[in-house]
Amino acid sequence: MFARFLAAAAAMLLSTGMDLPETGPRPAERPQAAEHASAPAGTAPATAPVPEARPEPPQDADKASSEPAPAANTAPNAAPTKDGEETEKGATGAETEPPPPAVEKEDPVALKACLADLDRLGTRYETRPAITGEEPGCGINSPIVVREILPDVPLSEETPMRCETALSLARWMAETVNPALHIAFPDRRITSVKNAAAYSCRNRNSAERGKISEHARGNAIDITGFVLDDRQTIAMTPRQEDSTLTGAFQRTATAGACLHFSTVLPPGSDATHQDHLHLDVLERKGGYRYCR
Repeated sequence: MFARFLAAAAAMLLSTGMDLPETGPRPAERPQAAEHASAPAGTAPATAPVPEARPEPPQDADKASSEPAPAANTAPNAAPTKDGEETEKGATGAETEPPPPAVEKEDPVALKACLADLDRLGTRYETRPAITGEEPGCGINSPIVVREILPDVPLSEETPMRCETALSLARWMAETVNPALHIAFPDRRITSVKNAAAYSCRNRNSAERGKISEHARGNAIDITGFVLDDRQTIAMTPRQEDSTLTGAFQRTATAGACLHFSTVLPPGSDATHQDHLHLDVLERKGGYRYCR
């Protein structure tokens, strides 16, 4: 009923020519969508924000900051060896050994003291002129030739050596070898020491290449046995498993040698030391000694 009334009123107004009001209440406008709102379906947005790439953290940052980069090899001709040292290579790539050290010059004061100690021990020796003019690295600045290492105990082969080598040998004989023999064989005494040449200009183990031997510098001597007063000889042979008194004597003498020499290679220590005891006074850093 009310709807019909309204429709009739509207028709009457239109028929009379009355104008509708130009203004009237308008509904409130809807707020505009934000610029980044999605566009209507099927319409691509004019611009699309591109997210900035997040910086990636460095891998192993702690490790990278604490560990310096490895140093570049400044010697292109160097090649690492088994023990970490480097050996120079020639133009053909073949390894070349560094030059041997120069012949050691004796300190006059130390040499005088060494010879005085030999005199007190009763060692008979002769001084000789310097050995020079051979291969590089070979020679002895102030050699001596030992006749008797202790009173009435000669060497089987008289050979030049440095005074320091002779003094170490004399002390070893007096303080280790003779006391050990007296315990093992109380009725016996040593009348001679059998030895090979102390001085020999060659490489270690007589190899064609490699480091120069301490024999080439008068620092070494090889002992092959001891002759007793009953004419029996205690020969230097591998005795690691020898349970006799002879074996005990040799092992005791060998162990005691490390108190007097810096290198001790007993029989059986390697393929080139099967029939003799190698002793030398090579000076190493920190007083290190190599005793097998």
